[in-house]
Amino acid sequence: MLKRKRKKEIPIFCIELGKHIRELRKINNLSIEEIAFKAEIDAQNLRKYELGKQEMKISMLKRIADAFGVSPSELIKFNED
Repeated sequence: MLKRKRKKEIPIFCIELGKHIRELRKINNLSIEEIAFKAEIDAQNLRKYELGKQEMKISMLKRIADAFGVSPSELIKFNED
């Protein structure tokens, strides 16, 4: 019998962070590809972060923040309702 791999549950914080990144991107009228290019990451990975389907390493947070021209602490400032 094959064991099914359990899907890792993504913390709510990561989901909310992804939503915030998407909001910033939309506010700045930028495509996923443009931010991904500036952050030097794969657009598909950025899409996963925005959708809250993948956890983000701190190094990636820094690269995305740099792409927006903000500090990582500014990037994680959002309302968790």
